Parts: sequence; structure tokens; C-alpha cells
Amino acid sequence: MKLSTTFLAAALCALPALAANSFAGANNYYIWALPDSDRYAILDAMQDAGMKVLRTWVTGVGAGQKNSDNMEVPDLEANGIGNYDDTVLNLIDQLMVDAHARGIKLLIGMYDQNSLLNGDIYARTYTVDGFYTNSAAINAFNQRITHILNIHKNSLLGNQPWSDLSAYIFGLEAQNEPMIFDQTLYENNLDWICNSAKQIRNNVGDKNQLIFTGGGSAAASVQSLFFQSSCEVDVIAIHDYNDDYDNFMSSAVSQAQSAGKKLIVEEWGSLYGSGRTANLQSNVQKINNYKVPWLYWELISNADPHDGQDYEIQVGASDWTTLSGLAESTEAIGGAPFDFSASLAL
Repeated sequence: MKLSTTFLAAALCALPALAANSFAGANNYYIWALPDSDRYAILDAMQDAGMKVLRTWVTGVGAGQKNSDNMEVPDLEANGIGNYDDTVLNLIDQLMVDAHARGIKLLIGMYDQNSLLNGDIYARTYTVDGFYTNSAAINAFNQRITHILNIHKNSLLGNQPWSDLSAYIFGLEAQNEPMIFDQTLYENNLDWICNSAKQIRNNVGDKNQLIFTGGGSAAASVQSLFFQSSCEVDVIAIHDYNDDYDNFMSSAVSQAQSAGKKLIVEEWGSLYGSGRTANLQSNVQKINNYKVPWLYWELISNADPHDGQDYEIQVGASDWTTLSGLAESTEAIGGAPFDFSASLAL
């Protein structure tokens, strides 16, 4: 029997909508500087755990991060503002290919506030606060964004600019944790985040490359400005090491849904020690209650040196067994409030 177009349309509308699933991922800010075998170890472990996204950023690093065998790599503008050394971009080009082969996409930050605080070229030229408020600094940083996304080309992928590599890039953010070191500066200059997001979007037409805020501290990550349609941010990124999701996540999810934006717990971690297994489980249970995706801070390839605030987990170690199982449980969650499927597609 031949059915009418009207009947078919009505029947399709009557079908239940496919529910979005949550997902998990991880961070490592220097993975592109690791020897091949160490880089592969992290990516292979992530693939085995069903993790979908790896977050990293464009920055200079010294050798031996977290006692690893990574090489020293200069920052993109180590030789002067606007004087670009693409070494770090070339290394991330390779990481894109390696990650994609394992079903993983990259979330890339184009700068790190830790570099600013450590007195890099931007801090020396404009001061730390001036980076966010000086018009010349803002213009210089906008040019950095344009260079990364459209001037640089990935020679491993047909000399395409990153702006065209949505099959490899899940999302972009201007800076890791902008102004997190000064709450007053942050609250007074939230427009810097939205304006930087606009610069990214001016360079990347494909909306499947999502634009992130870069993360703030727990509830402070969630600012009303980010939910406004005039702000080009697509995803509000939460960084929470206080385990206090229940204090703000319910409201944040509702605000994001109403605004047509998304949320992600972009950084969280459990301190090394006797209570870590229980804390890992508790944190993931809390996040999973809201069906929001998460990225762990951070995965490493070598034995944990237990430096400072010790959230690192070595892939293959006992804590990794716990975390990988939790990642698999997160991936199985349906009915998530935010659908990332188009941006996750390879």
C-alpha cells in the first residue's frame, strides 16, 4: 500500500526522539610533546575506555613534565608577539591524526593562563591584567587565534587549516581558565571570553566545532552572560575540584537548556591517596546524576610523581582501572540534556 506523504510525516513525528548519550574524556596539556609510544599509550587507553574527547592546548612546555620524557617545545609566540613558531601546532597536527585513528577528537585551547602568570611575552608586554583589558593586547591575541585557525595548515591532512578540520576538532577555547586567579578581574571582564569566542567563530564557520569558555572555578564557571544569545560561547565549561556539583548543577543545566547552550565538566580530579577510589566513584555518580559529560584531569603515561595537587592517573595503573570503568558507565547513560553527537562525529 502506498502511503501519503502527510501520513508518513505524521507517523515519523509520532516516533520517540532519539535520546542523546553522555560521554567521557580526559585532559593532558603536553601529550603532543611526548614520545610516540607514550602518546599512543594514553590514546589507546582512552579508546579502550570509550573516551571520546582529549583536551589539550597551544602552549610552550619544558622537558620532563610530570616526570615524563616529553621534549621541550617553545610557545607559539616565544620569540615575540606576532612572530609565530609553529612547532607546537605541527605537533598538535600529528596528535589530531593519532587521536582520530582511535575515535577521539580534540578540544583545543589556544593559550594558557598559567603561561601568563609565569611571565610570558604577553605578561611582559602588557602585564597580566592588561592582557585582558589593553586593546593592543586584545588585538594581538585575536591575531594569534586567526593564525592558529586559518594561517597555519595541517600538512598531514592535505594542508587544510584547523578551521576546516571538524572531523578532528571537537571544540575550541581561547584560553585555559581565563582570569581564574582573580575573581574580581574575572567578573569585571567576562566580555573578554565572549569577544574571544566571537573571534573564534569569525574564523570557524562550521558550528560543529563548538566554542567553550575555557573553564572557571566550580559555580563561578556558570555566568549569566554566557547564556545570552549575544555571547558566541556554545559550551559553558565547569572546572570543579570541590566535589560540590549538587550546589549548582541543577540550575546550570536548566539555564543552559533554556538558552540553547551546553554544559560540560571540563576538568575534575580526585587526589591521590587511600580515599581516591571512593572519591572517583562519588564524583562520577554526582556528575552522572545530571547526565553531563566530563573530562578527567589528567591522564599521564608514566608513574605518577605525586607533585603538588596530585590528580594525575597513569594509564594502566590501578586507579586507571577504576576511572576507565566509570568512563564506560558514563557513555552508557541515555537521555542526556545536551546532544553533542554532531560534534563528536568523526
